[in-house]
Amino acid sequence: MQRFCFSNPHRQAFTLLWLGVLMAAIPLFAAYANGFNYTQGIETSSWRFEGSVFECSIVHTMPFYGDAVFTARAGETATFALQAKTSRLKTGKALLRMEPPKWRHNLQRIDLGYVGVRQGLEPVHLGARYAERILTELNTGYEMQLTRMPWYGAEASSHIHVSPIGFKEVYQRYLGCLSDLLPVNFDQIRRTAIYFGMGTFEPLSQSQKTQLDHIVTYYQADPSITEFYIDGHTDSIDTRANNYTLAENRAKEVSAYLVSQGLPEDQMVVRWHGERYPAASNHTKQGRAKNRRVTIRLERSATPPAGATAK
Repeated sequence: MQRFCFSNPHRQAFTLLWLGVLMAAIPLFAAYANGFNYTQGIETSSWRFEGSVFECSIVHTMPFYGDAVFTARAGETATFALQAKTSRLKTGKALLRMEPPKWRHNLQRIDLGYVGVRQGLEPVHLGARYAERILTELNTGYEMQLTRMPWYGAEASSHIHVSPIGFKEVYQRYLGCLSDLLPVNFDQIRRTAIYFGMGTFEPLSQSQKTQLDHIVTYYQADPSITEFYIDGHTDSIDTRANNYTLAENRAKEVSAYLVSQGLPEDQMVVRWHGERYPAASNHTKQGRAKNRRVTIRLERSATPPAGATAK
């Protein structure tokens, strides 16, 4: 049998090689012992901005995890969500905190408390109170850190880091986008009800016109809107004949205003039903108030603009 012998220089080189392998493996072993850290490096940290009159968002990608997304839809407040590539976090509560930059020794860590986690591809979804606070602290240089145990079992928690590096520029674009958002989104106007007082026909009030103006503004921005169904209704406090006429007058008043503001008349279907099809009981004052209405229902094609999709 042939035997290999190493001279002292070769033995030293071999020893150094194995020491290098072991040293390289230490961070991997530490990751398993201390939990996974999902973060971007200083050189690779990046944010991207996406915006339209329908929605504004800024996104931070964390390797091997997924995205941290801040979103503001037209007519709504901002939200924050984690969007994972695969399910990683366990259902329960996660610790949310803002860590100051290491070079800012005068700043203290900010604990934002525990937030709900749901196992799946969107484990965290937070409303405006958290979203706006996180955005503000990222803009001042803080890093967001969320800590939670993985669902598949581990000795320690995983840590998800949202870096402030590269944030300021996209945040300024995001703020500019907010000022250009439409006053409403499709979900908020797809079924609009204009309510009326008791008795005889009355002209549209300013608040009713504002509701209708939102429909017009949205239509002008979304070419996927194809039809408008306008239906007049009343309560049952009068004869059926009078209620039928009153419903007709109200439906025509609404449609005439919409046409005057720029909606195409040939895309409207205007109907009136009197006291038929009540939305609530006519035996109570509150129910009758809900029945005195004109409803506007919007229909759209299957391909709305990006950001305008109903959610």
